[in-house]
Amino acid sequence: MRTSDVASAYARTLFELATLSDSVDETDQGLASAADAVRGSLDLRAALTDASVPAETKRGVLRDIFGEAVTPEALAFVTLLVERGHTELLGDVARTFGEIAEKERGIVVAEVTTAVPLDDALRASLTEKLIASLGRPVSLRETVDASILGGVVIKVAGRVLDGSVASQLEDMRRALATTQGGEA
Repeated sequence: MRTSDVASAYARTLFELATLSDSVDETDQGLASAADAVRGSLDLRAALTDASVPAETKRGVLRDIFGEAVTPEALAFVTLLVERGHTELLGDVARTFGEIAEKERGIVVAEVTTAVPLDDALRASLTEKLIASLGRPVSLRETVDASILGGVVIKVAGRVLDGSVASQLEDMRRALATTQGGEA
C-alpha cells in the first residue's frame, strides 16, 4: 500500500470517529496543531521516532504536550501513528483529514499561488470574491512562488485562473513573435 493510501485510510477513519463524536472541527484543528508541532521540533520528532524510547514514554510525552489541547480522537490517532512507526505520515494525515472535512462540509478549496505572502486584507478580499463567484464557502490553500514575479494564480473547481506577471509576459512574448514572424 502506498504512503498516500495509508495516510488517506487513517484520515478517513479518524474523520468517521470525529463525526460520531461531533468533533470534526476541533479534531481538524488539533491534528493540524500536532502535525505542526512535530514538524517544527527536531527534538520532539527525534524522540517520537527513536526506537529505543519506550512506547509508554512516547505516550506520556504526547499526553503532556497535546492532552488538553486536542480532542481525545486526535490524541489517540497521533499516538497510534507514533506507536505504529508512522510518525512521518502525521502531516499527510492532517492535510487529508482537513480535505475530507472541507469536502463533507461543502467547502471549495482554492489553491492560490502568489509571489509574496498574502496580507489579511487581500486574503479576505480574494476569499469574498471567490465565494461570490462560486456561491459556496471557500478555503484558501496558499503557496508562495517567486517565479511568478507578481499577480496571482488560482486553481479552483477544475479551472486555472492565471493572472501572474510571468504568464502575462509569456503571452506578450508570443504575441510579439507572431506579429514579427519570428522568435521574440
